[in-house]
Amino acid sequence: MAEIWIVNFSINSQQFTDEELLKKLPESTVDRALRYLKRESFLSFVIGRLLLKKAILESEYSSFLIENITYSDNGKPSFTNVNFSISHSNGYVVLIFGTVFQVGIDIEKRKNIDLKLFKYLFRDSEWKIIMQNKSPLDRFYWYWVRKEALLKTVDCSLKELEGLEIFEDYGIYKDQRYYFKPFEFNPEFNGVIAMEEEMDVNVKFIELETLLK
Repeated sequence: MAEIWIVNFSINSQQFTDEELLKKLPESTVDRALRYLKRESFLSFVIGRLLLKKAILESEYSSFLIENITYSDNGKPSFTNVNFSISHSNGYVVLIFGTVFQVGIDIEKRKNIDLKLFKYLFRDSEWKIIMQNKSPLDRFYWYWVRKEALLKTVDCSLKELEGLEIFEDYGIYKDQRYYFKPFEFNPEFNGVIAMEEEMDVNVKFIELETLLK
């Protein structure tokens, strides 16, 4: 059983100054956070790292340090032999941490968008299914979170989306199967995990103030 940790920072993030949020993080992480110009992007990154720090301290990997995170050529963060994944969307940050196998998580808030602008990111067969669905927008997001989560799991770039095959409960990349586990936390959002090995998950909500203690 793994836990998905979720913070809704849209509720009370204004109660804390940037200095209060940053003082719990190492200098290297602070430097990275300050590169974000948009407030929401800054908060998403900082809260994601605070959430990761808390998860580390409460796990069997408590000797790990955020400074020890390494990044792949495509920007995927990880620790040696231990994996995690973070996603954020519209005031929410989610984390899954501590798997020895590859894992990716993605959340998206469903919004009214011009679907045709995203057609190039889908296989013809997928686009046909989306367009023929009674709610094309819902089916679009159903596919999109799975593609994003699988992309994170296998550590490929958006240019390689065409190489991802998406099915109901699993996806395939380079002939290897990865499993999907959807999770619910807000009726306006889609959320899913992609993983090398099947596992059950539990959703745990974390208050922002607990990350600053």
